[in-house]
Amino acid sequence: MELLEVENLQKTYTSRFGGQSVQALAGVSFTVEAGQYTAVMGESGSGKTTLLNVLASLDRPTAGTVRLEGRDMATVPEAELAAFRRDNLGFVFQEFNLLDTFTVRDNICLPMVLAGRSHKEMGERLLPLVRRLGIGDILDKYPYEVSGGQKQHAAVARALILSPKLVLADEPTGALDSKSSDELLRIFDDLATAGQTLLMVTHSVKAASHAGRVLFIKDGVLFHQLCRGADSQERFYGRISDALTLLAGGGRDA
Repeated sequence: MELLEVENLQKTYTSRFGGQSVQALAGVSFTVEAGQYTAVMGESGSGKTTLLNVLASLDRPTAGTVRLEGRDMATVPEAELAAFRRDNLGFVFQEFNLLDTFTVRDNICLPMVLAGRSHKEMGERLLPLVRRLGIGDILDKYPYEVSGGQKQHAAVARALILSPKLVLADEPTGALDSKSSDELLRIFDDLATAGQTLLMVTHSVKAASHAGRVLFIKDGVLFHQLCRGADSQERFYGRISDALTLLAGGGRDA
């Protein structure tokens, strides 16, 4: 079942005084099936961050369509966008985006508070989730009192607390050391195995090699894609590296 449908997506930015236009996306089309783990890669300026922002409904496309479970996201009224994102999308950011004046518990539960959920439901959702992520012992600490890996685990818990249809991750390992990165990628592997749909933008070949599929963006277009299939992670890592070399050189055979 296709959870996400992206059709001929275009995004053009115009300078403040209407002089110069930059086309960040130039007709991107792809689909993501429910339960699929997809990585998006590309050089800086390739359009991958713009793509993520449009998928997250944080930015509107100039042309084209994004559908989530068949609903055109452009038809969601502006006044309902925040609630739509909260109820359907989970976000994991490179810099965690936790509130330092809130405890880890309050940061994780914030989407439920905004959604008007009961304290009983918060507890029922929170405790199994934090045990699964290994952060049950830091709930009463503040973000500045815990490690980067623990912050990212808290950010993942916040993204998952409302059981979103799609989790979007923007360079989730970018601010982590190698041990914390490995732990996070294992968590993503477990989520994917459990059927969570994940779409991750990353520069890391290692992170991308955990996905089942990699999309390569160049100059605002979908340049190439790889599916892992029966490959080991090591074999897929090599194929991704080869594709990035071709991407940098302008070739298409991978």
